[in-house]
Amino acid sequence: MPFDGSETGIASELLRHSTQLLLWLDDLDVFLAPPAVSVRTIDEITENNGIVLATIRAERYNELSRREDRSAFNAERLLVRNARQIMSRASKFFLARRWSAEEISRAQTSSDPRMTDALSHADEYGVAEYLAAGPQLYEEWRNAWAPGEHPRAAALVASAIDFKRAGINKPLGVGELLKVHEYYLQQNGGMRLRPESFEQAISWATDPLHATTSLLVPYEAGTYKAFDYLVDKVANSETLQEIPDIVWDEVLSGKWDFDFHTVGEYAAKTGRTDLAESAYRIAEDSDSGGKGAFRLGYVFAEAGDYDQAEAWYERSANSGNIRALVNLGYVYMRKNDSAQAERYLEAAVQKGDEKAALGLAIVLLHQNRIDEADAWCLVAEEKGIKSAKVLRADIYMAKGELDQAEKIYRENVTVLPGKAAAGLGSIHLHKREYAQAIPQFQIAARENDHNALLSMAYCYSELRDHDKAQESARKYIEEHPDHAVGYFNLALYLSRANAVTEAEDSYRKAIELGDNRSITNLANLLSNAGRYDEAEELYLSAIEKQDGKARSGLAHLYRMTGRFSEAIRMLRELVREGHRPAYKEMGRVQEDLGRTNLAILWLQKAVDLGDKSAGIRLGYIYERRGKPKKATPYYRIAAEDGDGHAYLHLGMIFEHRGNIEKAKDLYQTAFTHDEFEAAARLGRLYWLEGNLSQSEEWCRKGAEKGDENAKEYLAFLLKYISENSGESQ
Repeated sequence: MPFDGSETGIASELLRHSTQLLLWLDDLDVFLAPPAVSVRTIDEITENNGIVLATIRAERYNELSRREDRSAFNAERLLVRNARQIMSRASKFFLARRWSAEEISRAQTSSDPRMTDALSHADEYGVAEYLAAGPQLYEEWRNAWAPGEHPRAAALVASAIDFKRAGINKPLGVGELLKVHEYYLQQNGGMRLRPESFEQAISWATDPLHATTSLLVPYEAGTYKAFDYLVDKVANSETLQEIPDIVWDEVLSGKWDFDFHTVGEYAAKTGRTDLAESAYRIAEDSDSGGKGAFRLGYVFAEAGDYDQAEAWYERSANSGNIRALVNLGYVYMRKNDSAQAERYLEAAVQKGDEKAALGLAIVLLHQNRIDEADAWCLVAEEKGIKSAKVLRADIYMAKGELDQAEKIYRENVTVLPGKAAAGLGSIHLHKREYAQAIPQFQIAARENDHNALLSMAYCYSELRDHDKAQESARKYIEEHPDHAVGYFNLALYLSRANAVTEAEDSYRKAIELGDNRSITNLANLLSNAGRYDEAEELYLSAIEKQDGKARSGLAHLYRMTGRFSEAIRMLRELVREGHRPAYKEMGRVQEDLGRTNLAILWLQKAVDLGDKSAGIRLGYIYERRGKPKKATPYYRIAAEDGDGHAYLHLGMIFEHRGNIEKAKDLYQTAFTHDEFEAAARLGRLYWLEGNLSQSEEWCRKGAEKGDENAKEYLAFLLKYISENSGESQ
């Protein structure tokens, strides 16, 4: 495959060694100009059973065929004669500009994304010209912005590109391009670019490359469209620029005659919900089938504005759109209004929408109406809806039949990998197998199940890996910046890591997004930080919003600030309502008032009702009374619930009994449960044993976690080692 005619002589040399020769002359006209390939070379190859393959564009071939021997110089006459002799020896095959249906069908098996893009435009452009001319035209357009080149043409092309990105697929008149292109010209330098005249700009932008296509493709009556390759290239650019408002204003001016559904769809994809709404409203005015209203409902639902989504879906449903009924059901599911969700999904089922049966089964399952969910799931399964298989596993989970659920999830790993992985993760979560659950939730997250990120964060938190818990919650927020649940979860994990300021910010963001739970949690955070006035105000606000947990938190605040009578009054109300945490708090109040026997009664009741954390308070009381044996079972109860402080106190009891190995095990467990004081105690035990390396290691661990006792002990230990290092040697 030589570069030009000067390199074709090597073919004769190659023939002396092999007769299997193919000479490719790409763009034959290049080889017919000096230094030209000779007829003798061509004949020598073909006579020795070699093959010469050449390509030439139609317009160059036509120029060659029209040549006449009128040149003034003999050398040029010889070139023309040589060219004609070569062409006379050729078997000619004419390739159509557009590919045949069979060729396109074969090309669709290609995995090359460039081919996929080209085939999507095969009806209008030739595949080859899209692939070959596109990159060159794009390069010319980018270079045209340079001063003194073709900046006005570049601005006209930019206008046409953004009109198409906005959903206008019809050719544009000169007036529209002229009106908008000034914006692009000014953005890139205005008159400093020395723009050419409009006539010159249009001429250059419509000048075809290789006689195939141009930057602006002309249509009838002086209208133009941007070459699709340019639109695709800009839309897929890593530095994608937003479509300017001047284009949107023109598109939505009302003077256009086109499909506004397409404009709405494009606007929604760019994140411009306001523009999508405008487009769909225009569409809705001329749409009796409710399609515009349906799309508006979808846009608002995706943006998290469920009230607006509800209103537009209602309007679409009233126009006879059954899918709007289904989507209404899902909107109410997101609003946690199961009754309304059930109503609309059931109406859709009655009107023949098979997919609504699946949604109805989900709604019923969330209400723990398992038998009804089972029946509707069966309907969905009979209709062949794939997701119904995994829902069947969800139903088995709800029934507690984990083995059956796991079997179905595993059977659907390849068919529905995301849903199956989420289900398997939930099974591990149910069994508290957090380490095994995480890989499954990672798979589900990769399959765009963003809720899996929250489950993953919970698993990391339970494994005391607060950094990764926060990382997973932040990823969820990146995907859903307007969902309060992401900020709520992030705040929870930040508070567990004692990052109070960041946790406060996240709770406030969740509150701003309408999450009332965050009001109480933020109040708890501020109360624990000693900011009682701010906390009390938040508790009262949460109580107004009917959050029962807020009263418990406020009672705790009253106890901490010495307002015992107010605390007791509120706790009595909670006890009467069956609020279990109130028993423990009442015990704490009685303990603070010095009424130890009453405290024991309340705390024992809390333990009996399943509040394991109350066990540690009972343990404290019995330990202070000098009854460690009686304290031990209560500490064990609290330890079973993962209370690190309970493990610490159990370690102290066993150390006091002289069971050092058991004490060390308990201290290590306490440390893994974030009770960092245990590190200093471990350091002291290893010191007493003479194991200085282990002693130093544990003291360092505690010091790194900020434990003051560990820091002091480490300083003492290092000083001791330094002072006695010479003696050791």
